[in-house]
Amino acid sequence: MNIRWKIVASYLIIILVVLVVLSSFLINTLYSYLFDRKKMEVLTSANIVANIVAENFSGDYIYQRLPQMPLEKNARAIVVNTESVVLYDSYKETSIKDKTFINRAITDALLSDGKNSSNAYKENGSWFIDAAVPIIKNSQTVGAVYLIQSGESTKDTIVHIQTALYMLGGLILVFVGIFSASMASILTLPIERLTKFINNMPKDSLQHAPVRGRDEIGQLSLAFNNLIDRMAELEEKRRTFVSNASHELKTPLSIIKLLSDSLIQTDNPDPEFIKEFLSDMNKEVERLTRIIEKLLDMTQMDSSQQSMQFVHTDIRDLILDVYNKLSPLATNKDITLTLSQPEEEVILPIEQDTLTEAVYNIADNSIKYTEPGGSVTISVSRDLGNVYIAVTDTGIGIPKDEVQKIFDRFYRVDKARARETGGTGLGLSIALDAVKLHNGHIEVKSEEEAGSRFTIALPYNEE
Repeated sequence: MNIRWKIVASYLIIILVVLVVLSSFLINTLYSYLFDRKKMEVLTSANIVANIVAENFSGDYIYQRLPQMPLEKNARAIVVNTESVVLYDSYKETSIKDKTFINRAITDALLSDGKNSSNAYKENGSWFIDAAVPIIKNSQTVGAVYLIQSGESTKDTIVHIQTALYMLGGLILVFVGIFSASMASILTLPIERLTKFINNMPKDSLQHAPVRGRDEIGQLSLAFNNLIDRMAELEEKRRTFVSNASHELKTPLSIIKLLSDSLIQTDNPDPEFIKEFLSDMNKEVERLTRIIEKLLDMTQMDSSQQSMQFVHTDIRDLILDVYNKLSPLATNKDITLTLSQPEEEVILPIEQDTLTEAVYNIADNSIKYTEPGGSVTISVSRDLGNVYIAVTDTGIGIPKDEVQKIFDRFYRVDKARARETGGTGLGLSIALDAVKLHNGHIEVKSEEEAGSRFTIALPYNEE
């Protein structure tokens, strides 16, 4: 069932429930009102008969006077004495004159404190209304009048009104069905247009949907267009990434191909010549390996949110591990690597592998781009809201207009120097992704020929 018919069905169900409840209330109210009024009419007629009979409570007078009373058709009047013996019965065919007539209402009326009563009841599928009143003469109860008549006319009136209500309800349902179908068509038309536009969109291009109005459908179109923009941006990044990755992989492969062709085409090459070429080829293979490893790290980083396991860890141990791994590299390059950490523990819930990779990449970058004789310092500090891991070097620095680009994948400030140092342009990008997974950020301050300072800020809670 599409949304249009869901709207129509919802309207119809609501209206149907309202009509059923309202009709039930109206019918019950009508039953009570009409039957209460009819009982009052019968009771009034019974009182009139009792007052007439009280003037001369004798059989002759009653038979002479009561037939002149204008009773309703099918009404039956019965007069009894104090012993419940019938003195008068208006039904001649089934008269019970001179017989004892026991009836709850008559019995109550014949009591010393006799009272009027009137009731409506259903018997054998038909409605009846009766009333009983005492006959008072000289402050004495001398008998009672019992009046009964059919309530079918009242019931027929109610049934007629009930039928009219059902017909009206049916017409209302038809009208609401047509109206809701029209409104549903109007409401769902923009959705159908948007769906048609999306289905007809060429597979090889992303297009913006037309925005009509500022209602929810218009907001949906805007959200769709924003999604298209993000997809286009991601697609552009994907293409750039594929292009850059292809270029980075192609370069060492081209060099290996060139060197291997040179060896093949050289007759009786000198062993030293072969060794030199093989050494160059080995370097390019190592470079290929580094690029592939970085690409794998980046792929794992993109999906690590699904499987990250945060463990409460002393940051000092993590930094010490990075320091120990990089110390030989710094020593070989004649660079002073310094570690500065607080004496007290700095416990944080972290994913150890990704954060270790982040700090390692930044520190490794600083060592690579620092001249021999320089220094690199790794320090840890904290305040009430953050833990800071800073890597400070005395390297070549970064131009101000390129500071924001250094975290882009495959971006290198000095490509020639990066090739010498074996850089892939992926280390800082991986580091930033790892820090973001920990809800942190990286700050960079750098000055050309003076050095750089990379600061990782991670949220810290004393508790």
